[in-house]
This record gives sequence, structure tokens and C-alpha cells, in this order.
Amino acid sequence: MVTFQVTTVSDGGTYAPRHVLAIWIKDGAGNFVKSRKVMAGVRKQHLVKWVASSNNNSTDAITGATLNQHTSHTISWDCRNLQGEVVPDGAYEVWIEYTSRNSASNGIAGPFFSFAFNKGSTPLNITIPDQTYFKNMSLTYSASAVNIQDVEAAGGIPVRFFNEANKSRLSFTLAHSSPVHLAVYDLQGRRVLELCEKQLEAGEHIYDIDHSQLPEGIMIVRLWTPEGVAGRKFQVTAR
Repeated sequence: MVTFQVTTVSDGGTYAPRHVLAIWIKDGAGNFVKSRKVMAGVRKQHLVKWVASSNNNSTDAITGATLNQHTSHTISWDCRNLQGEVVPDGAYEVWIEYTSRNSASNGIAGPFFSFAFNKGSTPLNITIPDQTYFKNMSLTYSASAVNIQDVEAAGGIPVRFFNEANKSRLSFTLAHSSPVHLAVYDLQGRRVLELCEKQLEAGEHIYDIDHSQLPEGIMIVRLWTPEGVAGRKFQVTAR
């Protein structure tokens, strides 16, 4: 799992402080892997670098409208591509771009920055030097597998799990707004059902898992937040 944090700073563009923003992942060869956050609404075309890289693909990303002010952003990436497959170890880059100007007519990009890191067996905890328009940056990477043991909480976040014959229910309570990734995996680490991958508000959140959408066997529901990871195994029986 990769976590990237950044705080953007205004460049005084035409519509500042309003701006559109994208954060995405590329591999070491420069190929687009996956968008993680696209805050743009109908103005995505002005994110010149992101459009050229992604061809407007925001699948599985946190999305939203144009931002009214500059703030901090936290994104996660579970090291999977658009097909749900774990990407191979190697070099990758996290990219961020924003603009407060109309860029479609002349192709001029707004402020952007990229940071290269290596996905492998070695965990990372990197403080990235401040840039003119991007501050307080950090990147962490953990190579932990998804088939973790049953635990009760993700970094102190209370997690409740109820299992029935045909469905399961997981609930958790956030003390503050936070990015969340919640999915079901099989014992080989393959993602079989995506439940949530977005920014959630503070409060209780409940997700039902319909067993009819899952293959027979032992499954793992895995909750990730920046504070930690929780997982529960459960059985899906023949119907």
C-alpha cells in the first residue's frame, strides 16, 4: 500500500484560489497506471498533464467538483492496476497537477510535480522536500500482503463485523474525514469485490457484502485508512 500526502499552494492564477486537481500513478516507463484523485468536474480538460497521461480515465479515483481553496490531500494506492491486478515490483511515480487557468486552448499546464519511488520488499517512509506550489509532502509504502490475520481495529478505529449465511456486514466509525479503501480479496490476494475507495466524512459507515457476488470459499474483507489496516476472514458457502 502506498500513501501520499501533499498540501497545495496557490500560484495566483486567473481563477485562484479556485482550481482543479489530479493525482495519479505512472510506472517507471512513463505509462499511466491509475488515477487516485481527480477534483475537476466538467473542467478536467484543463489538467493538461493528467489528460495526456490518463486519457481522462478516473476509474476507482476519488472524484469531485472544482476546489474552492487550497488544502491538504491524502491518497492511497493498493498497488493494483485498472484490471485489479497487483503490479510488479519496480519503479513508479506519483504525479500531482493543478491549475487555476483555462489551459485547453494552448496546452499550457499549471503547477505539477512528480516523485519516483520503488515498489519492492523494502518499506518506505519518505519526507519529500517542499516545492514552490507543493508543501508538506510525504510518501509511505508497505509491502504487507492482504491475507492478514483477523484484527479488531484499524489504527484505533473501531471495526464491527457480522457474518450471516448469505451476507456479511462491516461497520466502522471515523473520528474525522479520511480516505478509505475497503475491498474483498480471496486467499491468493486477488481483489474480487470493491466496496469503497474514496474520501469519507466523519461518523459511522456501514457496508453490506452480498455473498452472491462472491465465489465460494474463504474471503477476506480488508479495510485500509491512513491510521492502519484491519481485516476479517469469512466463509462463502455454495448456494
